[in-house]
Amino acid sequence: MIKLKIKDIEAKLGKTIRQNCISVGFDVAEHFTGVCVLKADKEFITIDDTQVIETSANEDHFNRADHYIATLGKFKQKLEEYKNYKILVIEACHFGKNPQTLIHLAHFGILTYRELKKSFDTWHYFGASTARSMVGFNQKNQQKNGTFKAELYKRDTKDKAGKLKHKKGEKKKVDCKSLVHNYLETEFGLKFDSKDEADAFVLALAGLLA
Repeated sequence: MIKLKIKDIEAKLGKTIRQNCISVGFDVAEHFTGVCVLKADKEFITIDDTQVIETSANEDHFNRADHYIATLGKFKQKLEEYKNYKILVIEACHFGKNPQTLIHLAHFGILTYRELKKSFDTWHYFGASTARSMVGFNQKNQQKNGTFKAELYKRDTKDKAGKLKHKKGEKKKVDCKSLVHNYLETEFGLKFDSKDEADAFVLALAGLLA
């Protein structure tokens, strides 16, 4: 298990870590939901568990919800192992481009709270930007100082009207999740198998700071 010294994290962030408790982050999505369990004692934060809850895109929304609820039921059994004060942090959904996606994210978020609320002592609902800011992430700084290298366009690209859109050699836009993943590696020495687990870690760590 990976352990982080509380004193080092507090010094880096300039904030106080809540000790002797469990914080669980849920990066909620309909397809891939990242989960991270952090256990804090008086000296260390231990990454006790990370996982991704996956539902099939071939099923309808309600069948996927049923599968998600069943998985949460198994996770609830694992929570019984932890006797300390428990904090649940669910990522608040935001509107991107698709209203239907927003509705489904909100649905899965409230299912998470409904199914797990009795297993926790307190709950938080943080937006991704809020949680990332709480743990010291700054997108512009990470683009400038991080080690993530953006891909380059290999040829000129044009829009439908034939107007030049991107020049060959121009950097492609970097998604924020990739930068967060890179931030955790450069600043905390952490590598995660997926961006969903990385975001779940951010939420769980924010829970220890709230």
